[in-house]
Formats: sequence, structure tokens, C-alpha cells
Amino acid sequence: MYNSNNREKDFIPTELLENPGYLPSKKHSSQVTSNKCLVFIIITCRTITVCGVSTALLVSRSTFHEKPSECLADCPENWIGFQRNCFHFSDDTKNWTFSQRFCDLQGADLVQVETLQELGFLLRYKGPSDHWIGLSREQGQSWKWINGSEWIRCSPITGGGECAYLNDKGASSARRYTERKWICSKPDTYTQMRRESLN
Repeated sequence: MYNSNNREKDFIPTELLENPGYLPSKKHSSQVTSNKCLVFIIITCRTITVCGVSTALLVSRSTFHEKPSECLADCPENWIGFQRNCFHFSDDTKNWTFSQRFCDLQGADLVQVETLQELGFLLRYKGPSDHWIGLSREQGQSWKWINGSEWIRCSPITGGGECAYLNDKGASSARRYTERKWICSKPDTYTQMRRESLN
């Protein structure tokens, strides 16, 4: 004998395709809802799996490399990272001595320009203002960085002062008491920790 309940149970998908106006029974609606939940759970599980695999790959990649990317730097808030160093560009203007003291209180120094790439970075970020850098000289002596190393660049430092600053054309000099903005520099957290662990 024909049983309509069995027919509905066994052939609902075909009925839905043939008759879009067909309204399934409550029993079938709960089955469709269950199927939708199952599909949602499967998609969610796959998404979590993909995210987990991606995270694992990133973690394993950083484990295999002793030195992180040169572009990245772990710097304090409001400092800008470049090539494993952190830079602070002041908004205020002060004399060279005050500027160096400020940097010293931050565990930094007035910036020492070491590469052409770093010079390009500093000129780009400093904007139109002149900024003190960690280069100075005694009367009649050669230019020296804060750490005592000598200035060995071919390009001359213009001006007649004893302290250097960056302008739009490169380095120039002014008297120590002149007020300008300044740039502090220090190694990023990763580099500092490595240096401390080697000492």
C-alpha cells in the first residue's frame, strides 16, 4: 500500500526541485535545519584548521630564522622602526645639548646615520624641518658621532657651527644653542636583548 509519509521522507529533495511551492513537513524542516547546521560546522572547522595551519607555518618559519626580517622592528609607541632600529622624531624644538639629554633619558642617542638607506629614511620622515643629529666637533677638530667614531663621509657638512643637523639637502651645522627639532635612535627590543645576552 502507498505510504505518503515514506514517500515524503525518501523523496523530498526531488519534490522540492519539481515543485518550488511545496511546503515540507515540520519533520523535514528540522532535517533541513540540521543539514544546514552540519554544513556550517564543517565550514567552521575547515576555517579553523586553515587558520591553525597558517599560524603554525608562521611560527615555524620564525623559529628557523635566527634573525627576523630587517624591515621589521619592535619599537616603543610613537617610535618608527627601520632596519632593526627605532627612531623618534621630535615635535618640539630645543638646543643640541637638551636634545641629546632627552634621547639619553629614552635609552637612546641623537641619531647616527650609518647607511644611505637610513639617510633616505630619515630625510623622508623628518619632513621640511631641520633636525639635530648626533654629530658634533670641538673647535678645530674633526666631526665625531656621539659614540666617538669619526665622520668619514665624502660630502662636507656646511655651516660654521659645532653641531650637525639634517636639512633637505643633507647635513649642515649650527651653534649648540640654536633650537631645532631632533631625532633619537636606539636598537629595537630584539636587537637590545641579543646584545645583552652576548654580554
